[in-house]
Amino acid sequence: MERRLGIKIKLRVGGELAPSLAIEDFGLSYDGSLKPFTGAATATYTIHNTGNTTLSPIQAASVAGPFGWFRADAGDIQAPPELLPGETWQVSVPVADVPAAVLLTGTVTLTPLIVDPSGSRSTLPAIEGTETAWAVSWLLLLVIVGLIALIVLAGWLRRRRKAREDARVATRSRRRSPRCEAAGRPPRMEDARVPLPDASRRGPEP
Repeated sequence: MERRLGIKIKLRVGGELAPSLAIEDFGLSYDGSLKPFTGAATATYTIHNTGNTTLSPIQAASVAGPFGWFRADAGDIQAPPELLPGETWQVSVPVADVPAAVLLTGTVTLTPLIVDPSGSRSTLPAIEGTETAWAVSWLLLLVIVGLIALIVLAGWLRRRRKAREDARVATRSRRRSPRCEAAGRPPRMEDARVPLPDASRRGPEP
């Protein structure tokens, strides 16, 4: 039986160090829940070691609404392994309890850690990436649409009731006496007077 044993060896070659990290393929998505005002967001990105030395970044992610309102942090993110020059590492970070603020902005911050052969680490200036996504609560949208429909229906019913009342009033006003209809003029008070008997035409008293 043949056995092989591998040993990890870190070497430092001569030359100037140029540590560098890049955030690539950054994506942000929002998944609404049954709650009308909050949901869950997911940030996905790729960490790319574009430098010439081994790096291990510290990650931080957050999601906020317009003007930085309603910010939600992702909390602690599991550190990726040490990346050799040219290596990449895909990351997916869930963020819970994100408000449905219509437009969200996701921010990812990487703080590179440079590791020397002795095992000591030193931090480098952080890099940052941002991405936006729409965040609409469909349940809340349905409630708003329902309220608007009720307001429109109430206005239509009020206009219909008013139109019926106006038609009833107009019908009553068109009811004229036959004399007025024949004369072609609106009714007057004298048209309703009842003629009294003429006293000169009465017969002799008994």
